[in-house]
Amino acid sequence: MCIAIYKPEGIDIPQETLAQCYKANSDGAGYMFHKNGKLYVKKGFFSFADFWKSYRRDKKKECVIHFRIKTHGLINEANCHPYKINDNFAFVHNGMITGYTDPSKSDTWLFNEDILQPFVDKWGNLGLFQDPIQKLIEARIGYSKLIFMDNAGNTKIFNEDKGVWDNDVWYSNSSYKKPPPYVAPPYVPPSTYYPTRQASLLTNRYYDNKQTWAYKKENIALGELVTLLSGQYDAGTKSYFPKDSVWEIVAINRDYSVDLMADSADENSDVPNFLYNIKFMDIELLEDEDYEAPVEPVVIYPYGVI
Repeated sequence: MCIAIYKPEGIDIPQETLAQCYKANSDGAGYMFHKNGKLYVKKGFFSFADFWKSYRRDKKKECVIHFRIKTHGLINEANCHPYKINDNFAFVHNGMITGYTDPSKSDTWLFNEDILQPFVDKWGNLGLFQDPIQKLIEARIGYSKLIFMDNAGNTKIFNEDKGVWDNDVWYSNSSYKKPPPYVAPPYVPPSTYYPTRQASLLTNRYYDNKQTWAYKKENIALGELVTLLSGQYDAGTKSYFPKDSVWEIVAINRDYSVDLMADSADENSDVPNFLYNIKFMDIELLEDEDYEAPVEPVVIYPYGVI
């Protein structure tokens, strides 16, 4: 998932809000600011205490902040944001950019090397901010968001409309908010009879376990990256999306379902794919190493063990 934040000069973000950002995105933090014609990039914080110790000295400055959740590349300082385009220009990214895969480097790192650095080397820092170029990059990155800053304080948010302004601060998604308190789902007594055909369709998803339900209710949020627990067929586009494919949550519905977006599997296409009304039971939060699903109980049906 990750979260990218833009904070204007003089605006204060409460410490507890930043702590929530780190709690939800804890694979490395960083931030940048400009002062006296120089750009400062500070990153590689792997505890909130370390981040806050550094950031609190700069919190009144105009800042761009990032908290990472790993999707590609190692968890280390080099893969933390911001990334420098050159000594006077850097950026942060929230989302996924298709077409870039490396066991050690993030997709952001590779996109910087492949697109941003060569362009800026030839056309200069502010060439990137020209409207046609911004539109081209936004079309390429899909639902991702980028925030750029240079040493003179020129700052630009790409795909700004896909984030939210809250108390004069821009957030790329809602993971800065504390999750709502857990509300238990209504109790539905188990059926005493399952025809063999219906029972065979049940999958090993731990969906009826209260612990798992509570976990998903509390952690599913806009911008969260998830994987499919089973293949999904979209009748509208006549497309099949396989199990374990990665998606971003773009809407949360009242019926405990979500709408998902992923860039096209075709690397020559920038048209995103969407899936609608996918139940919580059909998705898994991506790479949450702290959560262990409880053991699935054996369910005995009239026709034997499924």
